[in-house]
Amino acid sequence: MRLRKALGTVGALLGSAAAALALGTPVAQADIVASGTAPALRFVSYNMCGSGSPCTDALGFSDEAKYTTIVEQTNGSVWNADQIFLQEVCRYQYDELATRLAPKGFEGLYTTTVQLGTGSGLCAKGPDGTKGDYGMAVFVKGTVTERKVLDLTAGGESEPIKAPCVKSYTQGRANWACSVHLYWATDATLRNQEAQYLASQAAAWQEQGYPVVLGGDFNDTPGSGMAGTFYTPGTGSGSGIFTEVDETDKDYFTTACATAGASRCRSGETTFGSSRRKIDYLFLSARHFKNVKGDVLPRVTDASDHDMIRGAASWADCGPAGATDGLFRRDAGGALYRYAGRTDGKLAAPCKVGVGWGTMTEVAQDGTTLVAVDGGGTLWRYPADPATGSYSGSTRVQAGTGWQGNDVLLAPGDFDGDGKADLIGRDTAGALWLYPGDGADGYGARKQIGSGWQMFDALVAPGDFDGDGKADLIGRDTAGGLWFYKGDGAGSYAPRTQIGTGWQTYSALVAPGDVDGDGKADLIGRDAAKDLWFYAGDGAAYYAPRTRIGYGYPDGELLF
Repeated sequence: MRLRKALGTVGALLGSAAAALALGTPVAQADIVASGTAPALRFVSYNMCGSGSPCTDALGFSDEAKYTTIVEQTNGSVWNADQIFLQEVCRYQYDELATRLAPKGFEGLYTTTVQLGTGSGLCAKGPDGTKGDYGMAVFVKGTVTERKVLDLTAGGESEPIKAPCVKSYTQGRANWACSVHLYWATDATLRNQEAQYLASQAAAWQEQGYPVVLGGDFNDTPGSGMAGTFYTPGTGSGSGIFTEVDETDKDYFTTACATAGASRCRSGETTFGSSRRKIDYLFLSARHFKNVKGDVLPRVTDASDHDMIRGAASWADCGPAGATDGLFRRDAGGALYRYAGRTDGKLAAPCKVGVGWGTMTEVAQDGTTLVAVDGGGTLWRYPADPATGSYSGSTRVQAGTGWQGNDVLLAPGDFDGDGKADLIGRDTAGALWLYPGDGADGYGARKQIGSGWQMFDALVAPGDFDGDGKADLIGRDTAGGLWFYKGDGAGSYAPRTQIGTGWQTYSALVAPGDVDGDGKADLIGRDAAKDLWFYAGDGAAYYAPRTRIGYGYPDGELLF
């Protein structure tokens, strides 16, 4: 909120000073959304309050406090933010944040709303002596593919109303994100017109298939006509397409919502002023997001006169594994993604299902459970969350120790015919070992079932690849030959048969199960161009010609 415009400089100074005194000690917050349990998509919106009146050094504010407050939200242990929406930003502040956020993979867009020069009080101190421009900014983790500044000015505002918007890939999906600061006048006429234009543009992007996120200082309360332009009808007389991240916080429901027993309400935790009003929002297009949660952090009294609002969500089509199997990918940062299979053999968009997986040396799929070996050689079983399909350390079970001697981990299913899922490991000397499952979360004493398997630079367990109801194995030798080992259903296999040549073209070979849902096990390869190729299994120990199903899968990242 631009108090400096709404109340005048003197009123703003007094109000901000009173707020700083009143809010000097953080108080308990309702509906806290913890980083460890929140959905995977993370958002932050913050009005930075420039560096002039009412957020001056003389009143105890500092640029460093602003930078620290924002940057710490990108830390994995704090919030691991994907998108950051900033209002009332000095150009020099944006430049400093861009420098600090770049090593974390963020790109941004700044737009000037007022060209201030050296005499302005809004951006009172630049490190180079210039007071600089004043405006808006948005940062996103990943590469920005398109930039657009929406001029929302209706006409008659004391300064332009602009929204910097970027299109980028957030956790693998193209979307639009805009930072918003609507007009602060008491009369809502211009603000309502700005909101209608913004909502119209957002709806157009959604119709093109893009998720949309709006974050910012909207300068009016949830029950206002402005807010109704964004909220969906499900929250009561809304006409928009958005879910607001804090609309399920029952501690802040209106009396009408509480009396009606509503699960969603045009309300939310307050974000501004000594009189406490909610004017800061994070709106997410309802068609694309689910499990939406949010809360407001305690005021950082030396950073801004606004509270920071954070939100989290899942993609609407992400959840437990469906009817078909799929591919998992661990990226360079240790995040885990699942790509569900589709009946055309292609993969759905990625769903982030875990973090902190960079410590695992080997990972394999065992149905919907993941089995992994960490750097210390401990074997862990990770059951999928039945509601979200995610994998968390809070539910993992230790299944063994001493696994550091293996360089391959396979989960073939029931390999020995006793009705219990087993594991297979290859040690560094090339010996192949069967670890019989105990039907719970452990494994019995290992049994050697082969030697000389160091000849293979890729090993996969495709399940039943030839249609006889018994689990099989496939290996690729260093010359690119593909070899099939028919399982006998009793813990061993028949002599190998060659089923392919030229497979050295792939830097990774994966047997993800039945990707296309036709009841037959399939194969996927990643080539040097980072493309993915799908081989539909024919159920008789062979496969159809390849089709490309993806691109941009970096070499070196783990696929399984």
